[in-house]
Amino acid sequence: MGRRRLASSLWFAALVSASLTAAFQAPRPPRAATFRRVAKLSDEVEDAVEKGGVEGGLFSIFKSDGDGESKGADAKALLAKYGAAYLATSISLALVSFSICYLLIDSGVDAAALLARVGIDATAATEKGTTIAIAYAVHKAASPIRFPPTVALTPVVAKLLKGDAADDDDE
Repeated sequence: MGRRRLASSLWFAALVSASLTAAFQAPRPPRAATFRRVAKLSDEVEDAVEKGGVEGGLFSIFKSDGDGESKGADAKALLAKYGAAYLATSISLALVSFSICYLLIDSGVDAAALLARVGIDATAATEKGTTIAIAYAVHKAASPIRFPPTVALTPVVAKLLKGDAADDDDE
């Protein structure tokens, strides 16, 4: 039985080695060929993004006339242009919000009263929960407060990330 295991282990090692060698020696396409060209956004969509953020742009795309394929291409272009900026803005504001909530709860602010102000009855949970859990609940209840700044700041962050802000100041 011992020789059989050794033989199967050696066979498996040889198979993995051959697979890895083939994978690293396989020809790869040129880098430019791997990227797809993304459609340019229309002025109407750009205006909607400036007024209502990424969500406003998506809403204007799906509200507009056109077939599903062109709407999909427009949505893809919008997310390619603003997706990273939206994530950076949203995550940054969420981290700040959670930190503030944690510091408030840790310093003794009455979380049950805060949650009651937004219509959430959490008296039992705030008595038994840990500081992090209570801070997270308050942070999640504050989501509607974070949404408007996220929408407003996304185009600004997109310009900063792409370096367009310096070009706009020169003109």
